[in-house]
Amino acid sequence: MSLLSTVAAFSLQGKKALVTGSSGGIGKGIAQTLVDRGAQVVIHYNERKAEAMEFQQQLGKKKCLGAIHCDFRDPTSKLVRFMEQVNELCGGELDILVNNAGVITKLALEDDTDDLSFWHDTMAVNLHAPNLLSKVFVNRFSTSLMSSDVTTRGVIINVSSIHGERSNEYMGAYAASKAALDSLTRTMAIEYAPYRVRVNAISPGVVPVERSQAAFSDPIIMGQWCDRLALQRVGTVQEVAEACIPLIENDWITGSIWQVDGGMMARANMPLRDRPPALRPE
Repeated sequence: MSLLSTVAAFSLQGKKALVTGSSGGIGKGIAQTLVDRGAQVVIHYNERKAEAMEFQQQLGKKKCLGAIHCDFRDPTSKLVRFMEQVNELCGGELDILVNNAGVITKLALEDDTDDLSFWHDTMAVNLHAPNLLSKVFVNRFSTSLMSSDVTTRGVIINVSSIHGERSNEYMGAYAASKAALDSLTRTMAIEYAPYRVRVNAISPGVVPVERSQAAFSDPIIMGQWCDRLALQRVGTVQEVAEACIPLIENDWITGSIWQVDGGMMARANMPLRDRPPALRPE
């Protein structure tokens, strides 16, 4: 059976999932994909309440267990309370945590405030929140260690970025937060394995979402990006969301960071060149 047919056939019937930052963009796409596979989801939002309520209504009560607001820059106690609310909606049976919520900070390092407020906000949302939410999530399973013949009890998916591996100017805080999230993903995978909780990450490349649709509607901008991609096109939210399914399904994948980037990171940032002539034997 091919990977695509396996993904299509895989069912999450009876599973309950939290997808943070799911009022739009990649988070919404992941939540929709999980629902399409039979899961029930909890939506999280910060600023986009109207969009979250619309998505909740679209999914319906049977598929969406609720929509909860939380600003991940808030004190730790509020994030813990947020997870308590999620567990209440799930009846204490949350199976899948997708740490998708994030902020993209585009700012020169020297232009941050003297107290590094933008840096700290970026780390709070992109790194500290996934760490804390995952810790609370795993607490459900940590009352007893499981024997080696028991398969997965819980799954965590961290949504990282290609900026975690290689970035560019004016993305310092964002790139640092995602590089740290990649490292945290591997550590979580090791430390949570005894509880049969698997932890992986997806690392999306160039994927237009609501906030960037206007820019990518410009053929010049689209062309500039596509020239950097092996597949010569940008990705879709659906393609990124679908990458989560094998990571949820396969009980032997943990500690992995999957690039979903159209081949962007496979190539060094060198000038494009013509194809050299084929070498022919003398």
